[in-house]
Amino acid sequence: MTDERDREPGQEPDDATGSFDADAWFRAQFGGAPEPAVPPPTAAPVPPGPVPPGPVPPALVEPVAPPLAPPAAVIEPEPTQPAEVVPPAAVLGDATTELLREPETGASLDELFGESSFQEYDDTLIPAPPRSERRARRGSGGDGGDGGDGNGDGGEPAARAPLGRTQKVLLWVAGGLAAVLALVAVFVVGTRIPLLLGPAPGAEPIASASPTPTASVDAGRVGPVPPGDYRWDELGGGECLEPFIDAWQDTVTVVDCATPHGGQLVLRAELPLAEGALTAGPYPGEPLLASQALQLCSSAGVLDLAAAGEFRDIVLQAAFPVSPEEWDAGERDYFCFVSRSSGEPLTVSLVGSGPAPTALPTAPPAG
Repeated sequence: MTDERDREPGQEPDDATGSFDADAWFRAQFGGAPEPAVPPPTAAPVPPGPVPPGPVPPALVEPVAPPLAPPAAVIEPEPTQPAEVVPPAAVLGDATTELLREPETGASLDELFGESSFQEYDDTLIPAPPRSERRARRGSGGDGGDGGDGNGDGGEPAARAPLGRTQKVLLWVAGGLAAVLALVAVFVVGTRIPLLLGPAPGAEPIASASPTPTASVDAGRVGPVPPGDYRWDELGGGECLEPFIDAWQDTVTVVDCATPHGGQLVLRAELPLAEGALTAGPYPGEPLLASQALQLCSSAGVLDLAAAGEFRDIVLQAAFPVSPEEWDAGERDYFCFVSRSSGEPLTVSLVGSGPAPTALPTAPPAG
């Protein structure tokens, strides 16, 4: 048995036998690797027991969303004051930049103000365009409104736009329509007055300084013609016409006067010469012939007043030469037609005994 006092420092006795372990001492002195320790035996692992089931999560229930309401309209208050307009801010530095620009070269100035940039002009007055022959023949009436009255003091003329060509044409058309309506009114009034008033008993014609036509019937013309179709200048007077449109039909149909008919030519006669005249002379004009023909057709004896009294809407129309060409061709006759304004037919002949060869009353000359 080894004494513990004989052991070197650092020498440990063997735990099992209590003897000296040289290997352990040698490793302690020279740093050898220690002997690996033997791990103690371990117990066999115990198998895990059954895991208890965890809590069951509740079923998910989706919440019901509330109904979505449309957003309310945004009503902006109406401004009571006008919106303020902010002027754009002036860009600083423009004036300075303008002053620092380089001056234009002499070539640019010569190009702008050189001799080739100027041209001579004619200082003579430009003549006004001549007036057209048509306007010159019509005279100055209707054209004097463009030049003013000439009483100004040399200042600016009145700001009044001249009438255009279309406006002038419309004015002339309106004037022509007014003249036609006036003639129609005179014609209607002239045809109704003799029928309503009748010949005045004991009336004497008024003496007139102007020549007065006298009624005359051409004895060489025979009428009425038998029923059939004729031109207007082939009628002799007394024919009943069906249909009847107006006094200016080119062709007519003659029917028996015992049958209903639209109109009747009660008289065809030659326009009389003025007192003291030997020839008819040049064409007197449509207005004068229209007035003269109406006077002759309104003479006593042209219409059978007793037969015409059966009707209350008798209309008298006159036809005559309407152009210088017809007048120069020898047409001198006037025609007197009767019809009804209601359009109802006539059933009897209204031809009178014939106009009396006396002077017709005319209005005294003006002045």
